[in-house]
Amino acid sequence: MVPMMAEKRGWLSCGALALLVIAGGQYLLSEAVTVQAAPAVWRDHATGFAIGGYDPVAYHTQRRPVRGRNGLEHQWGGAAWRFFNSGNRDAFAKHPEIYVPRFAGYDAFALSRGLTLQGEPLLWVFYKGRLLLFQNRKNLKLWKRNPDAVTKRASINWKKLGKDLPGTSGR
Repeated sequence: MVPMMAEKRGWLSCGALALLVIAGGQYLLSEAVTVQAAPAVWRDHATGFAIGGYDPVAYHTQRRPVRGRNGLEHQWGGAAWRFFNSGNRDAFAKHPEIYVPRFAGYDAFALSRGLTLQGEPLLWVFYKGRLLLFQNRKNLKLWKRNPDAVTKRASINWKKLGKDLPGTSGR
């Protein structure tokens, strides 16, 4: 009935309305795919910052977690990253793949068990040059018992589980 009224008034023909509905549906589908295709890293629900607003470069340079500062941010991988200083921000901007936590910041031990749990920025280790985060001390302790086997299982599971997370690329 609505298409007929629209046609009478000269707004849209039935065919034009159908094309509009189809195009709108295709747009919505393409937007959903775009969101899922963006590189992923876990973001703090309250602030929206990647890895809770901690400076990913500081783990490498200062060997400890350091909170990023207001105004020292860089957009990468669909997330805002914070940094302690401009040098760290610039280093990250040039080579983010070096500094982004492995498994997009998800808990490596949990991944080895088939779970996707966000890692806590204060519970971390370097393993073969990559930053790993853990959700709790128990998972970190269990990972340390056999890091090679656990990380290998996490890598295998990440290939499957990482694809199902919104915005992941299996990092």
